[in-house]
Amino acid sequence: MIGIIGVKRLLILLVLLVINLFLGSVIYLYVLPEKESKDIELRGLRGQLSTVQRDLDKMHIEFEQLKKRQDRFDALKESGFFSDQDRGDAKKILSSVQKQSKVISAIVSVKSGVVEDNIEAQKSNHKMLISPIEIEIKAFDDGDVYRYIDLLQKQFPGHLSIDEITIKRSRDVTSALLRAIASGASPELVIATIKMSWRTMLPQDQVIVNQKLRR
Repeated sequence: MIGIIGVKRLLILLVLLVINLFLGSVIYLYVLPEKESKDIELRGLRGQLSTVQRDLDKMHIEFEQLKKRQDRFDALKESGFFSDQDRGDAKKILSSVQKQSKVISAIVSVKSGVVEDNIEAQKSNHKMLISPIEIEIKAFDDGDVYRYIDLLQKQFPGHLSIDEITIKRSRDVTSALLRAIASGASPELVIATIKMSWRTMLPQDQVIVNQKLRR
């Protein structure tokens, strides 16, 4: 066998066999474990990257929500929601709204404000101030009444909510009344009674001071 192959060739084959065994042992003992370790590390990095991406997406959503809240806060501040309930300014606005809405008359009663412990307001050391408002409106038709309410809610400082509204006809339609309307007159045809709540939010210490001043 050796004579057929030759000693030199046999040595070369042995050397190649040793090299293959060495390379195989290196691959199985070092390369493959290292590859598996790197694969595990890569999966870990991908997991961390995914977590970071989710955090970035969450931050983006929170930023957009914060921006919307800031816009809402600015709008409320502009509307006078974070201010004291100035009766003098309210009287001027009520008079202006009556003229704009073209109602015949509007008798308004703004009652004393009541402090309400609102959970959301407490988080920022504020108090909710609520004043009941009662309005009796005499108008030509119910359209003027609704226009009055719409203008009042848009122009009045703070937030106005409607608690109750009643509209009824104040007089029967007669031929004389129809002739008056045809001639351009706008007689009183409906009476509306409206109950509303006027809300503003004030710092807690300012509410205490205002209460002392009003006593």
